[in-house]
Amino acid sequence: MGAMFEPFNAKACSLCGSTAEPTGEHKLKASQIRAEFDGHKMFIREQGGVARPVRGPKSQELCFDRPMCGPCNNATTQPADKEFDRLVAAARALIADGQEPGLALIDPRYAPGSEPYLNLFRFFAKMLCAHLAEVEAPRPVHMSAFALGLNATNCVWLQVDHDWEYARASEAFGDHPYAAHGGLVVYGHIASGEPRAFHSTVSIGALRFVFWSRLTLFERLALRWRHPKFFAWCRAQVIAASAKPIEHDLMLKLGLGRDAGQVDQEG
Repeated sequence: MGAMFEPFNAKACSLCGSTAEPTGEHKLKASQIRAEFDGHKMFIREQGGVARPVRGPKSQELCFDRPMCGPCNNATTQPADKEFDRLVAAARALIADGQEPGLALIDPRYAPGSEPYLNLFRFFAKMLCAHLAEVEAPRPVHMSAFALGLNATNCVWLQVDHDWEYARASEAFGDHPYAAHGGLVVYGHIASGEPRAFHSTVSIGALRFVFWSRLTLFERLALRWRHPKFFAWCRAQVIAASAKPIEHDLMLKLGLGRDAGQVDQEG
């Protein structure tokens, strides 16, 4: 059995580990941001913070702090990026037709194991790897290899639904440009604090994608014994959340609450 994780390197690509040709990967796809805002002024508001202006879709403020190498970012993961764009278009068309956006996932195109299915989930695997690098996590070998198309065993779950925050704001302000991401959420065992899964979200307008990956037993053991610094960080997050549970509104914003009309898929 090979290594489950590679040690964190601040200068290494979050997918392949190369330190050559570093580029900035967007937390929200630049093409989707450009289409969503279409000339409107853009502002960033972090949780509990004051909104501040951002110059545009290419702003470094919209990129992860940790690099992704040029070959991974600009070539290898392009089929995954394009499949995500296709799903966004299909889900938005369903919303416009008064239907649930999650129905886009049950299209025969996304039959488990098909190339479109794999490419779609590779996009979300890439996003999880980037979020993990952002918190100085060791690089997950299986997930990063899956994101790069080096294996066909999907390790990501996906839910597509209406964005809770957008729906609430649109009641007061009507339709408006909106995009968001959910950072990194750690699922953990309440008693031991052991990390069990990693979770994030991407929202474009009224549409939200909730995605997560569950750690295998071997991955959990590898984190505990080979990467104790990150294991301790995860454990601290779990203990803090147990002592002070996440507010209900934030739970709904992060897709941690269940609503009617949600459709999930998994590998």
